[in-house]
Amino acid sequence: MTGETLTPTMRWTSVVGVWVASLIAAVLIGAFAGTHAYLGWLGIAMAGAVLVSMCIQLATQEKHGFVIRMGTSLAGAFVILAVATLVLALVHA
Repeated sequence: MTGETLTPTMRWTSVVGVWVASLIAAVLIGAFAGTHAYLGWLGIAMAGAVLVSMCIQLATQEKHGFVIRMGTSLAGAFVILAVATLVLALVHA
């Protein structure tokens, strides 16, 4: 590590990247998953968001604020996938 801290833009980029990946996954699941299969795929998407978030945060090589950035990115991914679950439940009802 070089001892440099992340700029605010880079911090938000590392968080929003996970949100975008979750949104893309939710749209793809809505488009291609079957009537009852979407629930399983949304769980897999959340697990993927955990892995993507971990990889992105470790790639920044910045330990200060790691838990905050990780928690923020996963909380956003959870909200996105929860909204997708509600929308898909209404569509497939």
